[in-house]
Amino acid sequence: MAKVNRPDGSLVSGKLSKKSKEVRRTRNGVEYSYNMEYYSGPASKAQKAARSLHAKICAVLNPLMSDPEQVKALEAQMKEYNSRHPLDKFLTVRQFAYEQIKRSLLDRNPVVAAKADAKTPLPRGLKMYIKPFAELSAAEIYEILKARFSVFVLEQGIMYLDEDNIDYTATHLALRRASKVIAYARLFEQPGDNTPAYDQKFNLVPSPRVLRAGRMLTLEHGKGYGRILLTRLIAEAKRQGADILRIHAQLDAVPFYRHFRFAKVGEPFTEAGISHILMERKLTSAKRKK
Repeated sequence: MAKVNRPDGSLVSGKLSKKSKEVRRTRNGVEYSYNMEYYSGPASKAQKAARSLHAKICAVLNPLMSDPEQVKALEAQMKEYNSRHPLDKFLTVRQFAYEQIKRSLLDRNPVVAAKADAKTPLPRGLKMYIKPFAELSAAEIYEILKARFSVFVLEQGIMYLDEDNIDYTATHLALRRASKVIAYARLFEQPGDNTPAYDQKFNLVPSPRVLRAGRMLTLEHGKGYGRILLTRLIAEAKRQGADILRIHAQLDAVPFYRHFRFAKVGEPFTEAGISHILMERKLTSAKRKK
């Protein structure tokens, strides 16, 4: 089936009609048509915001869907999601990827103002950016991957595939001097952590929102950059409406996370040949949630 580029950058599969300027296709026995003409008339603020969001999503989605390996990994994630969400299944991988990228770009339930970051002033000459993947430049992505390789592969000797698809839907926090990343972490939602609960009448039961921190690193040790990074990470998790923040902590880093009120959960386990333990910090109290 032919693929047609729309003016907003998205791809549509189907047959293009030159007379009506529409792409028509049949999916699951239902015929769909997509108007190919670009509307350039006046638009409300909401319409402009929706178009801008869609363009950002497509900028990440289209290259992702053109890579067979990435599509295969997304299919596995979608299968797991559908098994956990029987009432909210995705029919196509593209739909699933679109929604995951969209959720990463939208702020969900911002309960704490972004000004909470100002509690930890940055040392002179350092800057920090907090961005979803779609807003990172090619140079920023390059510096992030270089820093992760330097720490996890060269320094710690972990042989693994660092690019695990989570980056597409994660929020990236990088402390940098000029263009060089010297401390980094990512914040993301892991499938299964926020599975909605249902009662016997299939009504949704409220559950705490869980976010995860990962790929925590510092390239310059003993200067307090890890503390600055984790403080900003906690503030960003609160801003995104998280009730619980979790991390797989290496055992020798447990005292560091305890200082930030993280508690151990369960028993130690081995990940990438290194002993870890799950730790979590509650960001909201039961009284506040009520």
